[in-house]
Amino acid sequence: MDFFQDTGGRLLILLVTTPLWLPVMRALWEEVNWMLRDEGGVFGPIPSQRQREELMRPLSKADDPLVEEPILTPEQRSRGTQASWTPSAEEEEEEPRGFARSGKVKQPTRFR
Repeated sequence: MDFFQDTGGRLLILLVTTPLWLPVMRALWEEVNWMLRDEGGVFGPIPSQRQREELMRPLSKADDPLVEEPILTPEQRSRGTQASWTPSAEEEEEEPRGFARSGKVKQPTRFR
């Protein structure tokens, strides 16, 4: 166990495991820098109001690829109501989400 107490051993382990942790650190860095873009990033200067508005504009004019679609029951699927699905009166009632005290739990939605 003296190998891990030595600085050279620690550096060797760090270098050998670099392919495992370096991509994760890069992804985290990009994510943090992106989230702080309106403040100039991690080490960047604070942008002016005009630059901040430009940064906050969406990058793409395309529609959002995450579209919410309800999970269909087998009866709804057999009727082919996927494209023209409208909630029934029962489903339109405001139902508490999550761990409801009434015992009713709203079904999760599916994203495509």
